[in-house]
Amino acid sequence: MDRRKLGLPHDQRMALLTNLARQFVRHGYVHTTEGRAKELRRIVEKLITTGKEDTLAARRQARKILVGHSKSSTKPVKALAGKTDLEKLQMLRERSLINGEDLVAHLFDNVAPRYKDRPGGYTRLTKTGTRRGDAAMTAVLELVD
Repeated sequence: MDRRKLGLPHDQRMALLTNLARQFVRHGYVHTTEGRAKELRRIVEKLITTGKEDTLAARRQARKILVGHSKSSTKPVKALAGKTDLEKLQMLRERSLINGEDLVAHLFDNVAPRYKDRPGGYTRLTKTGTRRGDAAMTAVLELVD
């Protein structure tokens, strides 16, 4: 099955879709161009289906998509030197949010259980017209209740 290229090289396209997927899981909707929304829909539907089976392997699969293979999360943080315990804890929490660790937990604990009895079709794509400036077709991708 062909994928949309979105006018970007592979690495940039994957970074864009990963960030859109993170925002979608965090907020429950995303407003973007129609092509990006259609491509994101494929990823998010698979993520939610994976999230319905709460196993370690499923969590690792979701983490691979939402967090990626970033080695920066395993490196020691030099900025933590000389900080109080509270400041260190706050920095690590912010860092885990940025890296998506909490998003994986949010997906498995809050989002996926809502669709336990639903066999698919977790998202709704609503076209919102053209964007001012470049007349690109925009759309809102949101979770179905």
